[in-house]
Amino acid sequence: MEAISKKILGIDIETLESCKGLNTAKEISQQARVWREAASNLYDNKDDIKEFIEDVTSKKNCRIILTGAGTSAFAGETCEPYLTKLLNKKVEAIATTDLVSSPSNYLIKDIPTILVSFARSGNSPESVHAVKLANEIIDDLYQIIITCNENGKLALNTKDDEKSLLLLMPSETNDLGFAMTSSFTTMVLSCLGVFNIEEIEMFIEDTQNLSKSVEKFIETNLESIDKLAKEKFERIIYLGSGTSKGIARESALKVLELTAGKVNASYDTPLGFRHGPKSVINDESITVIYISNENYTRLYDLDLAKEMLAHRKKDKVVLIGSNINQNLKDKADYVFNIENIDYNIENEALLPLQQIIFGQILSFLKSKELGITPDNPCPTGEVNRVVQGVILHDLNK
Repeated sequence: MEAISKKILGIDIETLESCKGLNTAKEISQQARVWREAASNLYDNKDDIKEFIEDVTSKKNCRIILTGAGTSAFAGETCEPYLTKLLNKKVEAIATTDLVSSPSNYLIKDIPTILVSFARSGNSPESVHAVKLANEIIDDLYQIIITCNENGKLALNTKDDEKSLLLLMPSETNDLGFAMTSSFTTMVLSCLGVFNIEEIEMFIEDTQNLSKSVEKFIETNLESIDKLAKEKFERIIYLGSGTSKGIARESALKVLELTAGKVNASYDTPLGFRHGPKSVINDESITVIYISNENYTRLYDLDLAKEMLAHRKKDKVVLIGSNINQNLKDKADYVFNIENIDYNIENEALLPLQQIIFGQILSFLKSKELGITPDNPCPTGEVNRVVQGVILHDLNK
């Protein structure tokens, strides 16, 4: 009897292999599972993590810098709003590319600093050099390294450092595909978990609910996302407020990466979009609005949704959120419902991880639709999985 072919994201394995998209499809699909594993790892190491976090966050006037390059930088942007509110401290998302090119503008000698580095490989030149510069400039530096590669330079350089906390993600999150997917979301989840280590049992419960919700979202919406991917569009704009701003940016990057720039992608906030960027709209564009669950922020997201739908011509509007009223549902071209989970920690903290699944799947399916190889959308080497060609310069003190 012939074995039934397994499908991933609704596509059989043979097709995924032939279009060179199997790794990326697997990595998108595995996220709910690796999130559970990552949360369990935090629990297993909760005592060491708790001791470290209590020590470093007790430093008077300490600041927290969330850093990384590209998608890893957007992980910091996604975590920043929630952590600022949670910790009541100065939390800043600053890309390693900014820290490296202009360190004196960001690194302050006499302020105790916790540098939280997000890194899939841990080998990006800017990530390694940013740590070097921080050590040279800041008198009292602490590090939290969140990485998917135990053999990366960031991990190896901090293994025995008492002022550093190394958090290794499940090995499968060291994505083989070009685009960061499970690496991004698992690092975000782990960062949120680290700073909620006092409530790790409840955080694990939240992770279970998040994972179930995402598995259900994929099963329920895959066909509609595929239909959207088959639409003809040359531009896509992602809009998100608060914790969803970083996700809007990451969603836009996923489209650019996986379509090799054939689809022009941009991002903004719903309020910021009116101040010029809205000019990008044409008949071949799609605007995706991530609707916040935070009651006040949500008002602005819905206001723009109403405006876009009222002024729409041939362009399309996609709404993604919870409890969207029927009037908007009837007018929008596509609506994707996200379960409004009653999390133990603040709802807005984990909502972005529900939202980005849509952005990842749409980007992957659009790449396949355009005949691009998702696992390596730029085989000629202009863009690489780990950045190349960066010349690093010593700091003149």
